[in-house]
Amino acid sequence: MKSKIQKNPVLFLILILIYSVTTYAQNDCEVKLEAISGTYEGGCKKGLAEGQGTAKGEDTYVGDFKKGFPHGTGTYTWANGDVYVGEFKKGLKEGEGKLTVDLGGGQKKEQTGFWSKDRYIGQSKNPYEIINQTPNVTSIRITETENTADDGNALFIEIQHKGRVQSSPSFGLSVNAGSFTNRFPQGNITKVLVSQFPFNFTMNYMGETVTFQINMETSWKVTVDYNK
Repeated sequence: MKSKIQKNPVLFLILILIYSVTTYAQNDCEVKLEAISGTYEGGCKKGLAEGQGTAKGEDTYVGDFKKGFPHGTGTYTWANGDVYVGEFKKGLKEGEGKLTVDLGGGQKKEQTGFWSKDRYIGQSKNPYEIINQTPNVTSIRITETENTADDGNALFIEIQHKGRVQSSPSFGLSVNAGSFTNRFPQGNITKVLVSQFPFNFTMNYMGETVTFQINMETSWKVTVDYNK
């Protein structure tokens, strides 16, 4: 017995055309991250990978896509065996996840925590935190910077009084977590070479204190303004 679709040749033809167009669109669905742009199976929208999918190229990604990029949660496997499971945004690691690095010889290293723009921040989602400060600390500015001396990750600490940079100020620095290897003046700035993150420390200047925690392993400029 023929079905209603088979009895209606026009409807049958329309369904075949819809299936053909959908199949073509699926095969022509673009993945915009070059390393995984070989083959793709999954959701598609306006010619771009969208929704759940699997993309394989030099590397492999299985998970959420948006506008052709890994976006949401998924698993990214590199050709060398390293694996990241977690959150993505526009093709970059962004948010919480776990990176497993294959060291060879059956050994692996795991790094869990948070990422920002493909860079590991640490166990906290914030690159740094100001834990507390006393009333006469009026302003704190922390900005990522470059250590041109190439001697490791460093803090460049500047002290101001009502907006004026203090010349070679003396201040106390006590470490609550992490460690540093050296501390020395560079003009009006004190350079602190940090060897272990997260680096939690307290500054004491003229009886006023500030406690910071630096989570992201990079160099930072720290400017503290006092009104005392």
